[in-house]
This record gives sequence, structure tokens and C-alpha cells, in this order.
Amino acid sequence: MQFQGMAATGVIRFLHLLATRFIADRGLPNAASLTFTTLLSLVPLMTVGLAIFAAFPISDKVADGLQDFVFKNFVPASGEIVQQHLQEFSSKASRLTGVGFGFLVLVAVMLMSTIDEAINTIWRVRQERKPLAKFLMYWSILSLGPLLIGLSVVVTSYMVSLPIISDTAVTLGLRLRLLAFMPLLAAAVAFTLLYAVVPNRKVPPRHAIAGGVLAALLFELAKRGFAFYVTQFPTYEAIYGALAVVPIFLVWIYLCWVVTLLGAEFAYCLSIFNDEGKHGSAEQGGDLLLAYRLLGELWQAQQSGEAFSPHQLGASLGHVPEERMERLLEQLEQAHMVLQTGSGAWALARDLSRVTLHDLYRVEGFVLPEARLLEGSCDGADQALARILAELGKKLETMMQVPLQTLYQQREIAQPLQPSETESGGESPPVTPGDVDSVQGQSSDSAGIGGRAQRGSELSRDVQIN
Repeated sequence: MQFQGMAATGVIRFLHLLATRFIADRGLPNAASLTFTTLLSLVPLMTVGLAIFAAFPISDKVADGLQDFVFKNFVPASGEIVQQHLQEFSSKASRLTGVGFGFLVLVAVMLMSTIDEAINTIWRVRQERKPLAKFLMYWSILSLGPLLIGLSVVVTSYMVSLPIISDTAVTLGLRLRLLAFMPLLAAAVAFTLLYAVVPNRKVPPRHAIAGGVLAALLFELAKRGFAFYVTQFPTYEAIYGALAVVPIFLVWIYLCWVVTLLGAEFAYCLSIFNDEGKHGSAEQGGDLLLAYRLLGELWQAQQSGEAFSPHQLGASLGHVPEERMERLLEQLEQAHMVLQTGSGAWALARDLSRVTLHDLYRVEGFVLPEARLLEGSCDGADQALARILAELGKKLETMMQVPLQTLYQQREIAQPLQPSETESGGESPPVTPGDVDSVQGQSSDSAGIGGRAQRGSELSRDVQIN
């Protein structure tokens, strides 16, 4: 029962993380933007795809069969009508001049660029691919994508039609099931490749596969649900008449992109979920703790004249995702604590004998870590930090045992604080329970309260390693 409770808690935490990330990454607005771009790019994509088919010895029957397979299995309800219109538009576009065809390719590349940006935003990629690498990737998708899809359909049809397989499938009643399973398998493979190839960072294969399978299942559910709604509740036809296919198709494209982005978020959250549970989130002080350990690794490497790449640092710290490691390194670089070498590795930029724990704490975006994040650590540096945090917690708790009402009562009689009272560079005097009692008993002495409250603020930020 205890294990089941822990598992349920983990699932709830993961779903909360998934929902939070999806909202933070503007999943629904991005899906709407991709829907508009897709609508503009469908005809160019079909035209380029058919041109690729025409350049290779592939029969028109195979190309037509591939189109039928795609629209029948991936566009519910209005697929045939949409296919007819797109084929008509595409046939007209194919008669364009070289300049016109180049424009179609440009529009198709724009769609892939938008997809690339949306996916890399989810993975928190800070460094984009170089223009040449980006162009080669887009062109590979445009040129090889239709060929690989067509080849897979041809090979599958050939395998199913083999006598030994066909007779066995008919005998066991598996042929129809196999054919019905093909769209789901094709969608899972496509989503997996999208999540594995497009992000400009290393994505664990198991996470890409998990995201691809989830997206394929959600896609199948969305397809069935959408087809049921359109056929059973023909509201659009009653309102739009012959034009009903347009809003129906737009809504379907939007649902497809929502599923695609949700699957990407799922794959990304798989890589950071265990990390946040182990190292703590930024809000829990996990970033400060990781930065503390990161500087320790760089200090250790400096003793032997080495430097670490973000991937090596992440592995040495317990498989921290590259995205989080790059963000921490960027923060520390802005604080002039680390620097990047010409080879892309990272090293210390300052002598750590002159850098205090307080200096690290003052790096923008860092908060004090929770003590529980250090529980059970066998590292001596972690234990030293844990003792400091424990002592700070006790003193801070003592200092802040002041009723809020006592503080608010000083509004009318308070005097402006002097610069010497608000500076945090000096060392604070020790705090005792008697100080707190004195603060609570002197409601008319605003300077006393202001000074002691300020010393509490100084104490919370000026703890250093002795």
C-alpha cells in the first residue's frame, strides 16, 4: 500500500509538471500558430513531395496509394474532400516556373522552421543549429521524407501479400488487424523521429519513443473522437453549408498540433522529472545546490589542468539534463565565476579562495536550498553546507519570531533608515532570543525594530563558510 501511495504521488507530481510546462511553453497558442502555417504550407508540401516522386522511378499508382493511405488514416471525416481539393491545387502549382517552385519550397521550409522553433523551445535549447546544418536537415526531410514513407508503404504491402504471410494471416484472422494497426505504428514512428531528431540536444531514445507512442495513442483517440463528433453532430454543415470542410479541417489540424506538442512536452518532462526529484527545482533552491556542486567539480578538474563540457558536468553530477546545466553555466558566467574555452569546455574564471558562499548565493536567480536536499549525502562538502544551512535556519527562525502586527504598528512612527542600516556588506551581530523579545516589547521604538529586522535580513544573506 505504501508503494502504491508513493507511485500515485509520483504520477500526480509528473502530471502537474507536464501541465505546468505545457502552459508555460504556450502549447495551445503555438498549436494555433502552427495550424495557420500548416494551412499555407500544405499545397507546397504536396507539390514538392510529388516532384520528388516524379524524379525517381516510382509509379503513379504508388504515389496515389500513399496519398490515399495518408488522407484515409490521418484525416478523419472530410479526408476525401480535402484530398481532392489539395490534389487540384497541387496539380496547378506543379505547372509553375522555376521561380514559383522555389517560392513553394521556401514556404515549405518556413513550416519546418516553425516546427523546429516550437520543439526546441520545449527542450529549452539556447543554441540554435548553424544555418547550413538547419538547411540540410530541412532539405533532407523534404527530399527523403516522401521517399521513405512511400518505400515503407510499398515494403509493407509486399510483405503482407507474400503467400506464406498472407495465408497465415488469413488463417489466424490477423490480416485486417495488421492493416488496422499500420496507421498507429506509422504515427508512432513519425512522432518518435520528430522528438529524437529535431531538438538541438541529445534526447534519450527511450524518452523519444515514450513520447512518440503517447502522441500516437492520443492521435488515434483524437481521430476517432473527432470523426464521431463530425458525423453525429453535423453543426458545422448546418452553419457553413458547402464550406463546412474548411473549419472542420482547421480544427483537425489544430488538434493534431496540440497532440504533437503535448507528446514533445511528455518526452521532455521524462528527462527532467527524476532530476528535479533528486536535485530539487529552482524554487526549492536546487539551482544553488547544483551550482555549488558544479563549482566543486570544476575546482577538482582545475587541480589536474582539465576542463569539462556541459555533458560531462551533467554526468558527473548525476545525469543532470544539458538544458539545466547550460542555464546554470550561463548564470555563473555572467557572475564571472566560470568561462568557456575555445573548445567549448568550461573552467573556473576565479580563484575560489576569494569566492564566498555568500557570493554564490547572490548570483541572480538563486535561492537557499531546502535542507532535505542534502539528507543522506556522503560528500564532505555537502555535509559542510548542510551544517551552515542548519545553523542559518535556527538563527533565521529565531529572528523572525516577530508577530506581523508588531511590525505593522510601526508604520506611522517609523523613521527613514540610514544607509548604514541597509548595507549588507558588514558582519551582523549574533542574534539571541532576547533580541526577539526586545523587538516584541518595543512597539513604540521603530528604529529598534527596523535595525533588528534589518540585521535579520543581513544574517539570512551573509552566512559564509568559515
